[in-house]
Amino acid sequence: MTGKMKMLARIRHIFQDIQKFHRYFVYRMYHINDNDPDIRVIFLLIFIHFAHVLTFFFLALEFLSFNLYVFSKIELILLMTLFIILHYILFYKPEKWKEYTKEFENETKEEKRKGSVLVWGYLIVSLMLPIFLPVIYYSNI
Repeated sequence: MTGKMKMLARIRHIFQDIQKFHRYFVYRMYHINDNDPDIRVIFLLIFIHFAHVLTFFFLALEFLSFNLYVFSKIELILLMTLFIILHYILFYKPEKWKEYTKEFENETKEEKRKGSVLVWGYLIVSLMLPIFLPVIYYSNI
């Protein structure tokens, strides 16, 4: 196998790991309790992805030095509505989420403990990063 083939195989493996973590994250959030798991999962995905967008914009603004268009309130409302609708269309798949149960239901206690640490760590860092990254960055200027 050439160096390029090895690199492509490694990248494919990384994306498979990311997809597996996404499935595991949805599985764990789906099974927190039995009160409206579909709604909980889609709203968590919306919040997390929005936090990622905010983090990306902050990093792009600070390190790529481009000017960001300033949206009016109506434009922001329309963009957020579009963001939520797209999430519903792209990610709201309760039938698929139930399949994730089959994939992960036989995890050991040790796997569940490690998975809990990863899932909650990802959730906390994802939601806190867009808040603390600018604070830390601007406090050191």
